[in-house]
Amino acid sequence: MSQFIISPTASQDLEEIIDYLSEQDFDLGEQFLAEFSQKCRNLSCFPKMGRSYVELQLLKKCC
Repeated sequence: MSQFIISPTASQDLEEIIDYLSEQDFDLGEQFLAEFSQKCRNLSCFPKMGRSYVELQLLKKCC
């Protein structure tokens, strides 16, 4: 299984998102965290799933 690393900036952003969602509805914050964690585990197990950063940049330039 591959590892994933969340940068300090991304970690701070995630914390702020979860705090905001939890203020609106605690269960929503919990759900977001659970789904994000599951997606990270999936990417760790299957690192080639989804689109690469390069593919996303090309799409951005085309549109």
